[in-house]
Amino acid sequence: MVHFDSLFKPFIAFCFLCVTSSTKIHSNVVEMNERFLEVKDEGLWFVMFYAPWCAHCKKMMPVWEHMAHALADKNSPVRIGKLDCTRFSSVSSALRISGYPTIIFFRNGVQLHYEGERSKNEMAKFVEKCSGPMVGKIDTSAKFTELRQNSENEPFFVFFDPAQRAEEEKSSESELWHQFEKASEALFTEIRFFELHNRGILSEKMEELAANATKIIAVRDTDYWTIFADEKDALKKWVGQNRWPFLPQVNAANILAIADSTKKLLVLGSVHALDRLNSSTESGKFFDMIKRTSIEARTDDEIERHFQFGWLDGAQIANSVVMDTLPMPNLVVLNYSSYEYYLCEDQPMQMTVDSLLLFLHNVRQGQVVTHGGRAWITRLRRMAYEITSNVYDMFQHQPILTVCLFGVPLAFFSIITYSICSADFSVEREEIYPDEEEDDEDLPLDGLDNSSNSQNLSIDGSKKAD
Repeated sequence: MVHFDSLFKPFIAFCFLCVTSSTKIHSNVVEMNERFLEVKDEGLWFVMFYAPWCAHCKKMMPVWEHMAHALADKNSPVRIGKLDCTRFSSVSSALRISGYPTIIFFRNGVQLHYEGERSKNEMAKFVEKCSGPMVGKIDTSAKFTELRQNSENEPFFVFFDPAQRAEEEKSSESELWHQFEKASEALFTEIRFFELHNRGILSEKMEELAANATKIIAVRDTDYWTIFADEKDALKKWVGQNRWPFLPQVNAANILAIADSTKKLLVLGSVHALDRLNSSTESGKFFDMIKRTSIEARTDDEIERHFQFGWLDGAQIANSVVMDTLPMPNLVVLNYSSYEYYLCEDQPMQMTVDSLLLFLHNVRQGQVVTHGGRAWITRLRRMAYEITSNVYDMFQHQPILTVCLFGVPLAFFSIITYSICSADFSVEREEIYPDEEEDDEDLPLDGLDNSSNSQNLSIDGSKKAD
């Protein structure tokens, strides 16, 4: 006879294994150890170096997992990993990791630090650019059309060479190709570079401009492109000026790069990101006005050469620039090198394309009041504003934590100060000169003894005299 327990226990064990295996979440992120130093020069790696106690790292983990899953769905050859620097400090020391999280792409031993926005899409784009060739090839009209349709958000550069020369012939005879290669080596992680040989792939207008000569073309919109003027040693500067969309999103991660590469004043419109595409909202109407102005500015030589348009998600950066709280939506013109800014007197919702272009012309001609700058008084004001605004944000988002953070040290400091001020520091004489007082007490007794002895001596002397 078979016992019930002998059948029930294996069944329970089987169910437990099924439940535990089904609840285990598959991850495309490789947990690295000290052996990573041996394999980092082999293939493509995208690794996040973190510390378990770091709040930014904890916030980053879900985004990192989602990005790894998205790349795995695309069959990317890049291996995504993470490494705990507190456990494997030898690796962090060898790679000179000084902050957390630090994100590095390893391309056959070459380290490429990621300093962009910490979002899934931006990091995935960075991986695709780093893992691909520095200069891609455009072989079909369909591929060129797809690139042009996405160029409003991702401009690209094309080396057009109708002669279709061999690789070694290009690198040795064409100085223009040599400059193009140098620019691609320096910027391939941020910008897309392609080469094209089939003249029939180009659009009719582009084909007329390019003719049969070797040209470098910057495509920044579906129907807008610029051809390099073939000035000596000016390609890198030209690429920097044409690498950005006409209306990019400006954030803390890229504002310095935009200002430094374009050498232009930044026209920044503050809007709500979720409402900017909804034309029925104020942010949507204001964003549409700025977009139409950026398109109109392409035909205005002065505006196009001296101003770069962009939009901000929220007013945090704009408030930091003007050291005040601006209403939403709003517009600020910023000279990032001097940190001077200009404000339009018109109400944001009353601005039009023509009034904004007139305002920018007045800024260029020096007819608008300049604010800000880098004077010492302004720097102190900015520092005070940053401190107070950061503390206010902390109280607004984490009131209990902020009270503990500032209240506990303040309470200890108050107790110490009160103890110091209320303590009695008066000291009695007996505590300072105890030995002298004892000597003073002994002196009268000795005097009495001496006087008694003298009296006895006098009595004895009188008796002998008698």
